[in-house]
Amino acid sequence: MNADHLDLKHLNKILALSRNPSDIIEVQDHIIKKLKEEIQQLRDEVARLKDEKGKPKILPNVPDIPRDKPNHQVGKSKPWKKEAKITRIKIDRIQKFCVDRSILPDDAIPKGFRSVVIQDITFKTCNTECLLERFYSPSLKKTFEAKLPKDLQGTSFGSRLKAFAITLHNLGRVTENKIQKILESIGTIISEGTISNIMIEEKREEFTAEKNEIFKTGMENADYFQIDDTGARHAGKNHYLDVVCNDQFGSFFILGGKSKDDLRPIFGLKEGEQIDKPMVSDAAQQFNSISSKQGLCWIHEIRHYRKLTPVIEQHRTLLSGFIDRLWHYYELLEDFKENPDCGFGVYLEWLFDFIFSPTAKKGYVMLDETIASTRKRKDRLLKVLIYPELPLHNNGSEIAVREGVIKRKISYGTRSESGKAAWENQLTILDTCRKQGVSYFEYILDIISGSYSMPRLSQLLMRSKSSTVY
Repeated sequence: MNADHLDLKHLNKILALSRNPSDIIEVQDHIIKKLKEEIQQLRDEVARLKDEKGKPKILPNVPDIPRDKPNHQVGKSKPWKKEAKITRIKIDRIQKFCVDRSILPDDAIPKGFRSVVIQDITFKTCNTECLLERFYSPSLKKTFEAKLPKDLQGTSFGSRLKAFAITLHNLGRVTENKIQKILESIGTIISEGTISNIMIEEKREEFTAEKNEIFKTGMENADYFQIDDTGARHAGKNHYLDVVCNDQFGSFFILGGKSKDDLRPIFGLKEGEQIDKPMVSDAAQQFNSISSKQGLCWIHEIRHYRKLTPVIEQHRTLLSGFIDRLWHYYELLEDFKENPDCGFGVYLEWLFDFIFSPTAKKGYVMLDETIASTRKRKDRLLKVLIYPELPLHNNGSEIAVREGVIKRKISYGTRSESGKAAWENQLTILDTCRKQGVSYFEYILDIISGSYSMPRLSQLLMRSKSSTVY
């Protein structure tokens, strides 16, 4: 093989590794796989331009985990014990069932009642005809009429129906068309347009104020925060859905871009400014300038190694052993978080340098390059040694942003500024209600009805600071 005549982007790398044929095989295999992916993407794009469908995305089968090999999971499993659910069930009425006295023997002694709880719901219309008393004054030539309660003025639908529709849409992921059919099935006459207005326009300013207060108070009281993004569509163009959160709250923002200049306005940062609060993210460039105390996700880091697919058995053995050492190091970091100790932290930093040593070549070029890449991120990966409250992973934000991903798959995207605000507001309230243990339906009803009898989510955030991780 005359390598000088090969027209490949990675020619220099292959020439440099010419002394090790196995490394050449691995590099070529990597290049071939990348080229295949690029060719398929181009084929799909050509098909799309011809109004045809590309190759369907079918995920590979997940391999079974051997029973004799530990299944590495994020965090340590929590002890589980069965709890009686009856203590959590709200009792709405009590109905007594008595024994037929005619079957009782003469010596039967009363022993009270045994409780059996039956859960059920009532789902039916509760339409009310409101008769407004009227008086007319001939002298004043004026009509006096009774007023409806504030939450019923200017509408034909009650607060519970509106809150139920919003809950179905955001918590149940039900489309407006299906909500209309569900309500119609019990006799409610309502159009899809009205349902859309309930979702988007009803109490828009109030919901926006809730979202702003959640973000402001959540950040002020946070020991740390996490950030992540995913794709979104708005007004027919590609946008990005960003989430800023921790274990106490979640705030969502739909942005036109994903650069640091798009992110800074969220935090009120000017050019060159950074937040002086610990943050966890993946290694995406746009997050690097947000916090002066940025930590990186270890799960993302380990994922780089798990994506390697060596074709030579010796390299597969090297990779498997190295990944096992990574998980062991991850477990040591978890132990440090539970019991932070300065001496233990010094040892973990030394161990990092040993594991990712630049002089200890593994003999598998792709693995050696990935190790070198990890070594460059040492300071941010070990930020947890300075701030033990930081999670070792970014799963919290990934779980939060997943709701937006599913919503995008169902509804595709937003078209108006009001629709964009509705997504941001409801995703924020929904995620924060989940983390604070607050009923989303009851909270939405509290706002829609204007009663505001429940504590605000922002008030709950002031009472509890983030102290646990996912």
